[in-house]
Parts: sequence; structure tokens; C-alpha cells
Amino acid sequence: MNRKTYRVIFLFLLLLLVGFYFVSEIKEFWIKHIVHLGVMFFAGLTLVGLNKNQLPIKEKAKFKLNHILVILVGVIGLLGVSNFIPVLATKIAGIDNTGLLNRTSEINRVFAAILSLAIFEEILFRRILAQKLFNRLGLKKAVWISALIFGLTHIYTETGILSAFIGGASFAYIYLKTNNIYLSITAHLLYNITTYLLTPYFANIYTTINEYPIIISVLIVGSGLIYAMFWFLNIANIEKKTAEKNT
Repeated sequence: MNRKTYRVIFLFLLLLLVGFYFVSEIKEFWIKHIVHLGVMFFAGLTLVGLNKNQLPIKEKAKFKLNHILVILVGVIGLLGVSNFIPVLATKIAGIDNTGLLNRTSEINRVFAAILSLAIFEEILFRRILAQKLFNRLGLKKAVWISALIFGLTHIYTETGILSAFIGGASFAYIYLKTNNIYLSITAHLLYNITTYLLTPYFANIYTTINEYPIIISVLIVGSGLIYAMFWFLNIANIEKKTAEKNT
């Protein structure tokens, strides 16, 4: 069973990488975006086929108001870690990163792309891929394998593999611990929108933040916030299961 699962996952990843490579060569914004979504759709068929009833089985969604606060804390940590990893890498390599921080796209079409991509990616990589892996391989493998695939599929983007991997692991953990795809979509949207809005600000103060003490401090604090989110969601999940057993 596991070998078959890994073969399917490999085919899924291969289709995404080949498809996204050709997408990266397209220059027109909307054509590129539509083809990008199409690649994800057809790659997803390798996991579920054409029958919506083949979606991986999941438990009933859990939702508490404090989930929002905890996820917000995690997203803040993710913003720091994923956005300062490239700053650290370019500083070590001696590369000027300011040119990569400029945003010239129209805000309306960017927000439309951010919204649709967040929804598509969460359904594909979390509701389908992570859930399928969880059902067959367990939580840890589901989180790390789905995050690795999510990271690799960002090889042609400005996000980069490592930042996308950390984001993918965070979103997968949110989803699998709450079984609530809307929470992971919300977290993904908050991250994408905030990153886009803060990038011009970072560009203006780049010379200030491009110092090792600041970079390391942000990475440490950000990692701590992400860990705090993981810890709380895990504790909340344990308490939920304990309460269910006692009733």
C-alpha cells in the first residue's frame, strides 16, 4: 500500500514540476495564472480521479475561537521566518536583495491571484495530499512529505523552496490538527496578503534590517511563534480526544 502511495505522490510531483516549468515561461499575467491553476487541477486528478467521492476521508472539522488567535500568532512567526530566510541567504552570499523587493503588478489582479491560489493550494496540498498521506502514513509523514512537495513546487517562484516548505508544514499542521480547511485557507491568505503589503516597506528599510543581529533575532522569535502554534494545536487536539473518550 505504501509503495503505491509513494508512486502516486511521485507522479503528482512530477506533473507539477513539469507543468510549473512551462508556466514560468509564460509572460502574460492572466494566461500564466489560469494555466497555473490548470496544472494543479490536472495533477490533482492523479490523487482523486474525476469522482468527488474519492476525496480522502477526514474527521469532522474542529473550530474554536482561540484557534484564530493561535493561528494568527503562527502566521506572524511564519512571516518573520520565511521572509527573513532569503534576507539571510542573500546577505551570506553577498547579493543585493533590494531589486527582488519591488512590486510593480496591479494590486487588484495580484489580490485576485492571491485569493485563488491560496484556495486552490490549500484544497490540493492540504485537503487532498496531506489528508491522503495522513490516512495512510500518519501525521508526521503527512506534514513533512506534503510540505516537501509544496516547497519543491515553488522552485520557479520568488518564494523559494525553504520558505515554501516551512509554510507548507505550518498550513498542513493547522489543517490536520483541526480538520478545518477554512482555517488553513485563512492562514494562507493572511500570510500571502501580509507578505505582499509589507514587501514595499521592507524595501524602504532594507539597509536597516539587513544586519545579522536583526535577521537572527527575527528568525529565532518567528520560529518560537510557529512552535507555540504547533504546541497549542497539539495540546488542544489531545484535550479534545481525552474529552471524547470520557463521554
